[in-house]
This record gives sequence, structure tokens and C-alpha cells, in this order.
Amino acid sequence: MTITAIANLKGGVGKTVVANGLSHAAAAIRRPVLLVDADMQGNSTKHLTGYTTSEPAPNSLADVLDRSTDLPIHDAIFAARREEIHVVPSGFAELQAVSDQLGTKPGGEMSFARALKPVAGDYEHVLIDCRPAIDLVSRSALYAADNLLIVVNPEPDAVDGLNSIQNALEDLAEYMDKVLPIAGIVINKLDGRRNDHADVVSYLKEYAAADGIALLGDPIIQKADISKLTNVGMGFDEHPSNPVWSRNLHNNFIEILEKVAL
Repeated sequence: MTITAIANLKGGVGKTVVANGLSHAAAAIRRPVLLVDADMQGNSTKHLTGYTTSEPAPNSLADVLDRSTDLPIHDAIFAARREEIHVVPSGFAELQAVSDQLGTKPGGEMSFARALKPVAGDYEHVLIDCRPAIDLVSRSALYAADNLLIVVNPEPDAVDGLNSIQNALEDLAEYMDKVLPIAGIVINKLDGRRNDHADVVSYLKEYAAADGIALLGDPIIQKADISKLTNVGMGFDEHPSNPVWSRNLHNNFIEILEKVAL
């Protein structure tokens, strides 16, 4: 089982698009996959399961991490709309409350690793959709992960988020004795018509090469249909018209999945 955290400290970069795309890629090639939604916004939860803040899942990651309930993770796993994908819903605002609570408990940073132990033999891939902030739940997710996949837009703010996550990894190594390898960087929301996007991609290539970090797959283009399919919980291999771009994007995610697997 490979546990991959998907993160950037800048919101809106498309972590959920990448997390969902990888989940569908795993399902398509028949690899057992569990997506854990560790973002209080719960976008992966909403898109893949249909659970919302007004109609939440019966159990969630918040219940699993909450020491007052100590719910076994198996009781918080639900099938997505695509049944081969299993999801641990975030719990929305309840997850923030649990994060605040764990901050007062000894070993709070170990909570994620402890929660995932019972499913170690059930899945080939566990994907953690992290929130764009380093709170206790995020640190706990990074501590539990085998590697990190960073999602970046070709925009200055997203590159700043990349630098911030690097700083967070240094803190993880120094203060928690956890060296978390970076599996690679995925570039998302590329507009090929913009020269500034091309400049940022060139910078990212230099940045990655200097640090020995791989750029995984082809940059993902900015396209409305990508968000539309993600929002309804569909994989890119499930596009009703099966266009070339959708097939290529699905194969791109299979390639990225192969690279993050240990």
C-alpha cells in the first residue's frame, strides 16, 4: 500500500481534480484505491459521494480522528458513485473541530497513521486530499504518508505555495523526524495561450531539476469540462463523448499513478 498526500498551501490549484483523477485511474486499471478527504471544504466528498454539509455522511474522517468516538476507519469508508473507488468523507466543519481538539492531545500528529493501520492490506493506493493549510490534521496526514504529490498552477501565488510546502517538509523532518519524499509535481490549469504561464512552467522545470524533483505527466490544460466531470464524480474515461483530450488526460493520470506507487 502506498499512501500519497496531495497538497499545496495555496488553495484553488486543483488538488481535488488530481486526487479524483488518480482515483478514477486506479479504478480503471483495477487497483484498490481509498481516497481520504482531509480538507474541511470536503470537495472530494461532495463530488465522489454526493454527501454535503446539509446531508453529511453517517460517519467521517472527523469521527475516525476524534478520540471521544475513536471510530474504526472501516466504519467511515463509503463507495463512491464509481463503486471501485472507496472514500473516507471529510466531516466538513467537524474535522476542523477535531483538529483543534487534537492539538491539545499527546501524539496528535500520529492520529492519521494510527487510523490507517487497519486498512494497510486492503488497498494498493491511499490518496489523501489535504487542505491548503498546515494545521494538525495536515501535519498528521503528511506524517502518515509515504510520499507527497504537489499540485501547482502556473501562477506566482501557487509557486509561493510550493515554496511553503517545502518549508513545511523541513519542519516535519526537523521536529518530527519524518523525511517525506516528494513523488513529484503536477502542473494544473495550464492556458497554452498565455506567455506568463509558459514562463512559470519554464521556471518550474528549472526549480524541479535543481531540487531533483520530477514533473509528473503532462501539464493539465485549463478546460471547463475537466471541472464539470470532476464535480459530478466522473472519471475522464467516462466522458459521454469520449473525446481525444479526455482519453489522453485519463492516460496521463494512469502515468502519474504509476510514478507515485512504491
